[in-house]
Amino acid sequence: MVFVVSSASGAFAAELANHRAAYDLKLSAAESSADIAGLSGRMVLEWTGNSCDGYTLGQRLVTQLSDTDGGVMVRDLRMSSWESGDGDQFRFEVQRYIGAQLEETVSGFADRSETAPSASFSQPRDVVLDLPDDIVFPSEFVRDLVATAASGKSLMSVPVFEGAESDHYFLVSSFIGKPGKADTDPVSKEGEGMDLEGAASWPVQVSYFLPHEREGLPDYQVSYRLFENGVSSNMRLDYGDIVIDGTLTDLTYLVPDPC
Repeated sequence: MVFVVSSASGAFAAELANHRAAYDLKLSAAESSADIAGLSGRMVLEWTGNSCDGYTLGQRLVTQLSDTDGGVMVRDLRMSSWESGDGDQFRFEVQRYIGAQLEETVSGFADRSETAPSASFSQPRDVVLDLPDDIVFPSEFVRDLVATAASGKSLMSVPVFEGAESDHYFLVSSFIGKPGKADTDPVSKEGEGMDLEGAASWPVQVSYFLPHEREGLPDYQVSYRLFENGVSSNMRLDYGDIVIDGTLTDLTYLVPDPC
């Protein structure tokens, strides 16, 4: 997921595990205005790469929603991105399906190494979005979140661009709780990697604000338990009118390519 926190240093400060994580999704709460009677789904996140070749992040989120009249809809969100090892370049593509029908594609390239950072979109239309000088992209966000949590800090705020929309980035505020062991999702683990049960972890709540509404309510919030290797569990997605719980069920550690 793109959870994507101010940098702990000019370079990335934490080395995360290459991994694939799968989550079962279910509806936790819904306001009547949302017209949702039920929701179930599956989300898969994959993070691979190194500081030499850059980092690749993939996400697929499939949900089946039923409304109060008995109608059923399947939504399928597919996101893929590459981020340079120094965090300056970011290539992205987002596809949104309803059923088997592709409804929208968003793709482009962002660069913060120039005097004026920006994101250039090729789909759904050619447009350039200006970005602030201190913008960060998803992989750097997660790496810095782990590093900042490990340093003992409890609050981070930074602008983040994820490539999902062509008209805005987010101002992201992250609150980090005290480290410690907590009940975690029962996980099927494959590959050589850290056992979550014995790993350092922190409860975090990440709030995403639209830039022009920084004093108002967040657009959405994500809370989860963040482990020192970058894996997340015990997830909750709060969109205001609906709340979705995500349970980590499968974790596969992947072998990283050497630099």
